[in-house]
Amino acid sequence: MGCTINDLAAFRAWLLQEERSAATVEKYLRDVRQFAAWLDGAALDKAACAEWKDRLAAAGYGPGTVNGKLSALNSFLRFLGREDCRVRFLRRQRRLFREEGRILTAAEYGRLLSAARGAGKERLALLMETVCAAGIRVSEVRYITVEAARAGRAEVALKGKVRTILLPEKLCRKLCRYARKCCIASGEIFLTR
Repeated sequence: MGCTINDLAAFRAWLLQEERSAATVEKYLRDVRQFAAWLDGAALDKAACAEWKDRLAAAGYGPGTVNGKLSALNSFLRFLGREDCRVRFLRRQRRLFREEGRILTAAEYGRLLSAARGAGKERLALLMETVCAAGIRVSEVRYITVEAARAGRAEVALKGKVRTILLPEKLCRKLCRYARKCCIASGEIFLTR
């Protein structure tokens, strides 16, 4: 197939040169190895790649997972100069609404905060309040710093994009008070290990 240890090492170097994150590089290598194991020495052609796509879907992988694996495979095929074997992603219909069970009501939010505070987990309560009030993802919590709380905004840089998160004034006061209490003079407020 052209999936030797040397090919994978060169593919890894190419991905790094393309400025892919370390996590993406490892995922792509893992997915290409999975494809190579499935191919098991058979000829690499468009039909084989399309069959792998069908097998992944039939095995119960969700469309997002299948498309992630196909993205890795297509990158590897581009690297090998085998554009003729690339396959299309599964088509996904966008959800125009949120599933009712996935929405946190104000009452549920209040109960979560009360439970955390009742258990003496002030940090957890403030963390939940920060995520909800600022509308950030859990992966963006590290950008909530003492400096951001003082400025009223955080600059989030993820996946090559930079966006500004505005922090409500009341939340900023709570964050600054918590930082003082925990002797955090600068940097991440919710730093772990």
